[in-house]
Amino acid sequence: MSVVPSRLPNDAKHKIGVLVGLACSGRLITPELVVSMAMQPNPTHFSAGYLVVKGLPVDQARCVLAEKALEVGAKYLWFVDDDTIPPPNTLQRLVTVLENYPEIKAIGGVYVTKAEVPQPVLFRGIGLGSFWNWKKGDIFEVTGIGAGCLLISTDVFKDIPKPWFEFQNNPSNIPEIPGSQVSEDISFCNKVRAAGYLIYAHGGVLCDHFDCETGKTYQLHPDSYPLRTETKSLADPQLPLEPQK
Repeated sequence: MSVVPSRLPNDAKHKIGVLVGLACSGRLITPELVVSMAMQPNPTHFSAGYLVVKGLPVDQARCVLAEKALEVGAKYLWFVDDDTIPPPNTLQRLVTVLENYPEIKAIGGVYVTKAEVPQPVLFRGIGLGSFWNWKKGDIFEVTGIGAGCLLISTDVFKDIPKPWFEFQNNPSNIPEIPGSQVSEDISFCNKVRAAGYLIYAHGGVLCDHFDCETGKTYQLHPDSYPLRTETKSLADPQLPLEPQK
């Protein structure tokens, strides 16, 4: 494992507003991610620290980052994965929501699966597939969301059990879905909600999802319900939701 800190306080008197935590697999990142992070100004009077954890499984890496966020007294932990490219001003947008609605303990940007027909990695209910019933710009409650661009209020780590992030095989409180495994981010969401807190998605923060193996970038289809402005009908000669080429 390699842990590379930058701009972290070295004594208890100095705290930071946001710890930006990057759980890196070790693969090379894209120039787009570098530019994206350069276009994330801090919220007003917020300081930021950065920490990269490389070479650990993603669930363990997230736990290390959460521990460090608590250690340095960060108010928020912002996960940015090495294949997720947030749009400009994402940090300001996400922080604004948590600052104004303290009952919300986590809010994430939206990105899609790396699939021929991309699906948003956000959910309302277990076993019901991706949640589509929202529009660009909406800020809305979800039961689960991917952690590739997720801002978390660190006080929640004091109220939920460790390990905060873990892969689970059909836990007893979730109806069995054959062949399924609960990912580390969704198991975290389940724990946050079980503690009585809310999780939201920000439909104004639409991230690119980059496939390092193929070089392809995945986004919401422009004719998907969240993005389209016209009403589409099954009576239309051809529905436009074909895979993007």
